[in-house]
Amino acid sequence: MKSREELQASMEKGIAAGEEKIAALKAKMAEAGDDVSDEASAALSKAEDVLASGKSKLAELADASDESFQSMQADLEENWDSISSQMEEGWATISDKVKSFFS
Repeated sequence: MKSREELQASMEKGIAAGEEKIAALKAKMAEAGDDVSDEASAALSKAEDVLASGKSKLAELADASDESFQSMQADLEENWDSISSQMEEGWATISDKVKSFFS
């Protein structure tokens, strides 16, 4: 199992990468204006929701005492792995939709 610091650093890195991807996508969508499909907008919204979930889990980790971290560590790692894969899957889906839109 990862240490608290390793888990937190991994989560912070993943969240920062997600924020960068979402910001880049928003910029492309803003350039496209009204031409952006509802499907692409919905995919972006879902990605933002998953990122918010990751931020929430990171806040739980940051606020946890050492004792409560010990008891929630396995769940946090499992949840973070799930959130990470959701973010990657969501990004792949969004990327495909955006690529087709901007092609």
